[in-house]
Amino acid sequence: MPDIKILKSQSQLPDLLSFWNRNVIYDPMPERILQEKTFDDPDFNPDLTFMLIENEKILCFMQGLARQIEPDLKRGWIKLFATDETYRRQGFATKLLKNIEAQMKSHGIKTIRLLDCNPNYLQPGIDPRYTEAIAFAERNGFKRFADTSNLEVDLQHQDFDTSAEEQQLASENIFIRRAAQSDWQLVENLIENQFKAWLPEIQTTYQNDPISLHIAELNGKIEAFSAFYSNNLNTGWFGPMGTNPILRGKGIGGILLKRCLDDMKKQRHKISIIPWVGPIPFYLHYANAKLTRVFWRYEKTILD
Repeated sequence: MPDIKILKSQSQLPDLLSFWNRNVIYDPMPERILQEKTFDDPDFNPDLTFMLIENEKILCFMQGLARQIEPDLKRGWIKLFATDETYRRQGFATKLLKNIEAQMKSHGIKTIRLLDCNPNYLQPGIDPRYTEAIAFAERNGFKRFADTSNLEVDLQHQDFDTSAEEQQLASENIFIRRAAQSDWQLVENLIENQFKAWLPEIQTTYQNDPISLHIAELNGKIEAFSAFYSNNLNTGWFGPMGTNPILRGKGIGGILLKRCLDDMKKQRHKISIIPWVGPIPFYLHYANAKLTRVFWRYEKTILD
């Protein structure tokens, strides 16, 4: 009989990575990304991260996670999960799920979602090409509540120069530049007031060298931003971005987007991924971004 073991040591990651990349064909990871998704997540909990192992072979893996969304709201997630393709439809994933659900219930968690555990997530839902994963979710009581999508930008064959547009904005005392360490308090003020859910991701950009955040400043205040490498580091991952409503309509978002894309192009990325997309026409207009993947989002109530 397979044994359930927890992921408690980084020395287990190479075997887990090999298992993952054999079985999750649309989302292979380098080891540094698996490290980011597991041990580097501030909410990582080895007691919710299980591997089903038989004869030293991983048959199934599932990572549970709980995040404090609001002072009085804690939500659970299944952040990552996979079953070896030769051992599917044998109830292994369901067995691990029930263990995670029992622990979450004991801590008063009422709902569990699948995969979309921002700010640190691999993908924002299940790609429906993983048919077995869709079936697993629906057989175990998860309900599809939304869809989302990813876009991709071809970085190799586009010019992202924005110097003329920036010069025009400068005539209106709006200045576009890369964020500096000395800007942090002003950046934080904007995020806290307008885009609070994105604060952890913006904090991550300040850990990169150079800082992977571009900003727009007006009269000593930061009023817009655009980020990259706030999640899935060094993979061409773009976002988030936002503009204070008082400055919308001036093309600032498009300029900030292009500055981030230009950075990634100079770092020799061929494409940029724009995940969990809202305004598709915006990204098509400014970067000729094209839809590449869709994702189904699922949630389950485990405690009434």
